[in-house]
Formats: sequence, structure tokens, C-alpha cells
Amino acid sequence: MYLQTLGAITSIGVLCACGGSSTSGNVTARYTTLKAFSDGAGVARGVTTEGQEAVFILPEVQSFVAEANANPNIDPDNDDFDNLPVVSNLPYADVRGGTVNIDGVSAQVIIVEDKGGDAELLYAYVPGAGDLIGATGSAYGSAPNGTFEYNGTHAIGRRSTAATEVGTFAMSADFNNKTFDYSGGTTNSSLTGGGTINTTSGRFSSDDLASTVGTETSTATMYGQFHGSSAQSTSGVFHTNESDPTFAGGFAGSR
Repeated sequence: MYLQTLGAITSIGVLCACGGSSTSGNVTARYTTLKAFSDGAGVARGVTTEGQEAVFILPEVQSFVAEANANPNIDPDNDDFDNLPVVSNLPYADVRGGTVNIDGVSAQVIIVEDKGGDAELLYAYVPGAGDLIGATGSAYGSAPNGTFEYNGTHAIGRRSTAATEVGTFAMSADFNNKTFDYSGGTTNSSLTGGGTINTTSGRFSSDDLASTVGTETSTATMYGQFHGSSAQSTSGVFHTNESDPTFAGGFAGSR
């Protein structure tokens, strides 16, 4: 039940966490496992029939993907997330949070809404199942010509605790050469480096970013995506490269 509830939050987050309810009455999402960790958690991607896209780090990733694909329908009228109150304001985002109840199970949910309007971070904790962090946004259209600068919210936490530190990031995306450079940080951490962009799908990735958290240094992997008709916004998740990653986080921003 708890994993199913976490999955339900994930499904709602793909569709509703950005831009509200769908205009279609029959929306489905398909999920794929991008990475499985040694503790059974991992990274998954979800894409709806209307093009909204998200990446998540969550427990029991392979079981989640199998269950979600067996029951792919999403309720477009679910407004639990939309009704969460604003609890704080960040330089590039507004933060909403509170408790939602799905199938009789309560979950603590935080949504970081980028002020650019097309991307968000989602954090949820379900007792008995664990927590997830997701990055989601509107459908991607096509890549613009040239190099563009993105700014937004960057968050990271130690996976063994509930503590998360929030900061900002700057990213330069060169769509002509299909490369990007990312620099994100908080008071006690930094994540820097570059990778490649798939301009057809609007996705980008790197498995060799430099991560520093306090005195702990490592490499990190990022799974990102652009949102909007001409890639106006961006979001993604990342984790350090241990078999059971020590740190994980996400980002959402716009140009």
C-alpha cells in the first residue's frame, strides 16, 4: 500500500505538479528505469501522453515501474497538489507544502515551483515507504539556436536522512554544439561540470560531475530535461556515484 501511494504521488506529480489539470479526460504515463541502486532504490522517468515529463529518485524503483506501467491512468482532476499553501519564497521559486491523503495514506509533500512557470521540484515522504525527489515540467517542443543561460533552485540531501539543503544553480546550454555546463551549490555543497544534450528529446545527462558536500568529494550523475515550446525551462535530478549513493538532489529553473 505504501509503495502504491508513493507511486500515486509520482503519477500525479508528472501531470499536475506543473500547470494544473489536463484538458484531456484520459491521460496515461509510461515509466522506465534509468538506474537501480544497490539498496533497491533508483532513478525512473515518466512521460505522459500529453508530453509532460519527469525524472524521480525513489525506493524500490523496479517494482514501482512495473506497477505504474500496469496501471498507467492518471486522474486529471486530482487537485491535492494545487491546494497546498505557499510556505516560503526562494529567489527563483515559490514553495508549497503540506499533507495530502491518497488511498487512506497520508504523505508530506513539498513542491518547489520555478517562477519561470514550466518546471518544478517535488519532494514527498510516505511513512513506511520512504521518500522521493522528482523534477517535472511541461512538454518539450524543440531546441532553439544558440547558447542560453538558465538559473534556478538547486537542492541536495544525504539519502540516509531527511535533511535537505537548498541553494541556486546556473547552467549554460549550447544547443548548437549539444553541450551544457552546470554550476549549482548550497552553503555546504557544490555540483559542477558538463555533459551532452539530446536536442531531439530535450534531455541531457552527465555521469562525471564534481560533487563536494562538506569535506566529502565524489563524482555525480545527472538526468535532466528541458521544458516548454523552445526549451524555456529545465529540471532534473542527480546522485553521487556510489553503488548506494550517499547524496541525491534535484533542480528546476528557467532562462
